[in-house]
Formats: sequence, structure tokens, C-alpha cells
Amino acid sequence: MGIFFSNFVFAQQCDCTKDFKELDKLLRKTPAYKDHKNRYEKVYDSAKESLTTIPNEFDCLVLLNKLTLGVNDNHIKVFGMPEGHGTKIIKSTINLDSLEQSLKTRPFENIEGIYKLPNYVTLGLYKKDGNYVGVILKSNLDNWQPGEIMYTIIPFSKDLLLAIFGQQKSKRLVAVSERIKHGMFLKLGLKKDLNTKSFHLAPYRDSLFFRKELDANITYIKAGSFDSFYPTLSEAESFYSTLQNTLTKPNLIVDLRDNTGGGQRNSNILLEILSKYSEKNKIHVLTNHNTGSNAEQFTIKLKKLPNTKILGDRTQGTLAYEKKKNVSNQLPCGKFMAVLTSKRHKLYLEYESIGVSPEIFLNYNEDWIAQTLKIIN
Repeated sequence: MGIFFSNFVFAQQCDCTKDFKELDKLLRKTPAYKDHKNRYEKVYDSAKESLTTIPNEFDCLVLLNKLTLGVNDNHIKVFGMPEGHGTKIIKSTINLDSLEQSLKTRPFENIEGIYKLPNYVTLGLYKKDGNYVGVILKSNLDNWQPGEIMYTIIPFSKDLLLAIFGQQKSKRLVAVSERIKHGMFLKLGLKKDLNTKSFHLAPYRDSLFFRKELDANITYIKAGSFDSFYPTLSEAESFYSTLQNTLTKPNLIVDLRDNTGGGQRNSNILLEILSKYSEKNKIHVLTNHNTGSNAEQFTIKLKKLPNTKILGDRTQGTLAYEKKKNVSNQLPCGKFMAVLTSKRHKLYLEYESIGVSPEIFLNYNEDWIAQTLKIIN
């Protein structure tokens, strides 16, 4: 299955080497580089050799993101510039009918296959040169056409994938850490079977903070964000105040699914409440791939409490480094921006790009709260 790239020559506008050299300088100043020098140099040497074969800016962006993997900092990514300055999407001349028929034979649990994003696109995902390519088979979007490459996915670490993809509306290219399990993109929502229920996601989608008494012995609480700035912090503080002296049942489910983090200014308030509660009662913590950053650090702290178990799936693996400021670095060609970190949390280095493992992995075929209730009872 060959791919034909457009005749657009990136070098005519700006040589990828300029962006590569600047990104290299920036990465070498990060705390993560100091922790992974030898690893980075190997990735750098390999990526540098590929520079002479970069035909377009799309492939340049992929190469720059491969370079960031060398520092093993899951926060660091390279994006296309915002809408209006988007990177050109490349198109494959692969026979779409043949690709679709071939991918229909892939096992359900295989990463390769046909995925759908409801009301948007049908995507054919196949392996090529160690990576995965996602080609649009059908589209309900005016700006995306069949044959266009929407995704390039790079495996790294254990079961983590770096997904570089074009956004539905703007086609801006962005990058996120993803896992594909049970026929689903766990973060981005594409599914092989649209009837598959997303039991791994947190319920009560309209509420960041939620409490429910499940029965006479079990209380459920959802902490959906540890954002340390107002108004979310104010909402968190109000919610935590309602927990003071009211958690009287012997079992508590703490749902951290889809909590992408924040800061200790928020999470430490809840930690103090749960530390006291765990002295005489049992805590059951739910995590998933979307549990990230400070929520992962929080999970590790909870692991150390008595009578506490982690359930669900491995977290995102984005917890050893921190973006102290929301600052991006535009690269010389003006097409890409690098988002970097500037602070290290040494305690969590072993979990970076791996995640925090639960003591009990939950099944993707059944509601996770229902499974937790069975375990408690």
C-alpha cells in the first residue's frame, strides 16, 4: 500500500533544518534533557539523518515531534500554528476501497482497523514503517476529503502513542498522547464500533465535582479537575467544604477519571480530607488514561494512604515535569510552535511516559462503578 505525497516542497518555503536546529536548542535547556541526555542524543542522531528526506511541512512536524520524544517529557509537544496559518494536509493515492476491505479483516483488539467519529469521519488506520497512518475513508466535513491523511501515530514507551492529527474544523495539526484499547481511542473518541460504550470515561459529564450516596455503605465523589485558578478553584473549595465531617460511610469511591490535573493548591485540600477519612475507612480510587499531571501525582499520594486501592487503568504518564507558564515558542519557519516545560518533579521520574498503574485493572466491557461496587461487596 503505497502513499503518494503532494508535490508541495517544504524546502521552497523554509527548510525543516531551521526548525529542527531551533527545537534542538530549546530541548537542551529543559529539565528533562538533563535527566535523559544519552537517550536524547540517540534520538537526535536518528532524527537528524532523516532531515534530508523531508518532502513537506507535514512530515517536518512529525519529525520534530519524534525529536521531542528523546527527552521523555510527555508534556512537550510541537503543534501547527493556530487557525489561519495551518500546515498543509497531505493526501494519499492509496486505493480506499482496497484499504477498507483489507482493514475489515483486522481483529477487534488490533490497533489497525476502521474507526468512526460520529457525524464526522470514517478513518482507516494501518501500520506503515513502524507508525500508524490514519486516512479518511468517508467524511461529513466540508473541509476534509476522502484520501486525506488525518492522523500519524507514533508508538513510544509501553502502550503509549503520540497522535499527530488535524483538528476537524480548522485542520490545525496538534499532538496528544493517546492509547488505543478495546477498539477505541481512549482520549480522542474514535471507535471501531459505535455501539461500544465508553465505560472508562467519568460519568456526570456536566459536573466537575459531584457527590452521590450509592447505598447505605458507599459514597461516591467525582473530582474532575485540580485547576488551581478561579473560578474552578472556587468551585472545588465549595465542594470540598461539603465533604468535611459528612463522609461517614465505611466505603468511598473517589473518581479521578478525566481529571487532567492542575495544582496542589487545589488537590491538597482534598488530600487532607481523604487522609483523615482513610484512617478508619476504605477508599477506592478510579483512574483512566485521561488522569494526568497533578491528578497522577495525587494518585500516588493516595496509594500511600491506609485502606486505599487504585482501580481502573494506567494514567497518562505526564507528571514528572510542569509547564510553569502557558508560553509557546514559535519556530523559525513560522509554521510550528513548541510547548515546553521548565520545572521538574524528581519524585515522579519513574512514572513519566508510563503512568501510574492501578492495583486492579477494570474491564472495558462493563461499567467501572458497577465493577467497583462488586469489588467492595
